[in-house]
Amino acid sequence: MAAYYQSVVYEEKKVTYWALLLVLAFVGMIFVIAYLMKDVLLPWFPVALIGLLVGMFATYNIAFYHVKVFDDGSLQFGFPRWHMKLQPHEIKSIEETGSYRPIKDFGGLGWRIGRKDGKWKRGYLVWLQKGIEIETMDGKYYVFGTDDPQAILSALGQHGGPARI
Repeated sequence: MAAYYQSVVYEEKKVTYWALLLVLAFVGMIFVIAYLMKDVLLPWFPVALIGLLVGMFATYNIAFYHVKVFDDGSLQFGFPRWHMKLQPHEIKSIEETGSYRPIKDFGGLGWRIGRKDGKWKRGYLVWLQKGIEIETMDGKYYVFGTDDPQAILSALGQHGGPARI
């Protein structure tokens, strides 16, 4: 049986450097406080270390965002550990959103869930870009940010993706 390897026909990556700098500043602050108050904080150090590692993991995943369209028409978007990959047969409709306001509609940036137009939507939101909204065959809605929604829609239309642009 031959293996099929997908090739990427469109890719968009975004790195949020401010989030990485925030983690470095936070780590430095923790070590300075731990050094200055080593007698008081010694019993709390393992708890602080676990919290620091969880925060670093979450920030790492939110800092590296990607959107990919594959040659078989599948679409992948999101963060390294929290991403979504949809096959062409799973997509009912896909369109550029007219009003994309991640702060107002979802309460912030990152991986979010929000309610708009009476529908629960999962958001993969980075910066204040333009947005694409997807409805799947099982009734789920996804919204994600992109710099060039028309390039994604045309790549999906040319490579077997949904022609409902």
